[in-house]
Amino acid sequence: MLGGVLIGEAALVAACFDALPLLDASHAWWARLIAQAGPVVPLMTAVATATLLLGGTRLRADLEATAALTPRARTWPFVLAHLVAFILFFRLTGAVFDTTSGGTLSGWWAALWMLAGAVVVATLTGAALPRRALVPFVRRGALVLLACAAVGTVAWEAGRITGEWWYPLGRSTLWMVVWLLRRFTDEPIVVPEEFIVGTRAFQVEIESKCSGYEGIGLVSVFLVVYLWTFRRDLRFPRALLLFPIGMAAMWFANAVRIAALVGVGTVVSPEIAVGGFHANSGSLLLCGVALGIGWAARRSPWFTVAALPVARSAGNPTAAYLAPLVAIVATSMVTGSFTGRGFDALYALRVITAGAALWAGRRHYRDLAWTWSWGAVGIGIAAFVLWLALEPAATPGAPDAIGGALAAMPAAAAGAWLVARIVGAVVTVPLAEELAFRGYLLRRLVDRDFQAVPPRRFTWLAFLGSSLLFGALHDRFLAGTLAGMLYAGALHRRGAIGDAITAHATTNALLAAWVLATRSWSLW
Repeated sequence: MLGGVLIGEAALVAACFDALPLLDASHAWWARLIAQAGPVVPLMTAVATATLLLGGTRLRADLEATAALTPRARTWPFVLAHLVAFILFFRLTGAVFDTTSGGTLSGWWAALWMLAGAVVVATLTGAALPRRALVPFVRRGALVLLACAAVGTVAWEAGRITGEWWYPLGRSTLWMVVWLLRRFTDEPIVVPEEFIVGTRAFQVEIESKCSGYEGIGLVSVFLVVYLWTFRRDLRFPRALLLFPIGMAAMWFANAVRIAALVGVGTVVSPEIAVGGFHANSGSLLLCGVALGIGWAARRSPWFTVAALPVARSAGNPTAAYLAPLVAIVATSMVTGSFTGRGFDALYALRVITAGAALWAGRRHYRDLAWTWSWGAVGIGIAAFVLWLALEPAATPGAPDAIGGALAAMPAAAAGAWLVARIVGAVVTVPLAEELAFRGYLLRRLVDRDFQAVPPRRFTWLAFLGSSLLFGALHDRFLAGTLAGMLYAGALHRRGAIGDAITAHATTNALLAAWVLATRSWSLW
């Protein structure tokens, strides 16, 4: 739980502050130190991942042995000190990263900021593991910790080095794109020295992050987790062949994506190609390749000990709870690839696909306790007020994509879009998100058989984990996380998932009314 708190706080700081403008505006010693500390976060992430994957069992046993010999200590002073330290660190981050004062800010303030960050971590460590237990634990697991740190460091360094291999990989991607374009046009334009490819109407430059190594790295991480999760079901060593298969599939899919980008820019619109297709197609391809490999491997007797038959989603309760949200996300990614940035003219398709998924899984929702509750409405109102309070101030002169698009549409089309947007916000989105986060995830974090978990069953891991992931789904992480906590509270109050849906629908209905009344389109 405390680890989840630390990750959530780090995500909040990362979402609220950007160090790049500071590094460009300041030449102070502490600004250069921040620049040199850039690799620290990915390095620590690699070390932590290696520790969990390789040394988790041994370290867990050492922790249990240490806890059995150590008297329980009060944790609330550490938690309170941690909250105070984090608030101070958050405020100091705002001062340090403020470019208007960053160039002249005293180094003492920067040193105090670094000290506050160290106290944030130290107090949380003290809450999780008292000092009297920390030293014996480190002594017991010193070799395991050092070995895992070495593996994580090597993995991070390998990732950094492979990032420099983009040139030959980019060249192979370039010529694959040219080969694909020649299937549709006789004269593709290619400038090998500058990695430019396209047609007379639209060209793109294949930069390092588009060469394919980023997708290969991501799909490799997925395969590591996949092989570990299903290690008892897969046939080794032949299952290791999934790595070259996944890498090759991801590389080819990336080349197809770039060729399709050129096609969209040439035939449809350069704006849609850059603003919609380019922004979403990479994620779609990664999801498609990763899920395709998993689906095929689990159903192949050559890779899997007992191959699974193709399951019908109507008989799968997990699919019934997750499919509506997956339908919304997948539809938005597809429609976003073919519409302008900031405005999805095909929003009605999200309502249709989510409604179809809800109808297909309707028999799994019969046990949901759904009665009217004014308390749930009150929680929804509180979430609405909280969301408005945390809404950042509008930037004067900022482009208004939704307002501009609606103004340019015929009145009937604009009215139809608004109706679909309201129906989605008040009906399909609350149903889909609450079924996924409070109906499934919150209970799944308690027990594998989520349907056997009573809705009123409360654990901190489930409460915080589902709320943090709910916040991560939204553009406003802090507001989304706090709203998720309120909706989880509505669920636990009477043990009724319907109360969480009612609260969520109330919030979205009030937001829709506020948007229409004030033309605050940024809230949508």
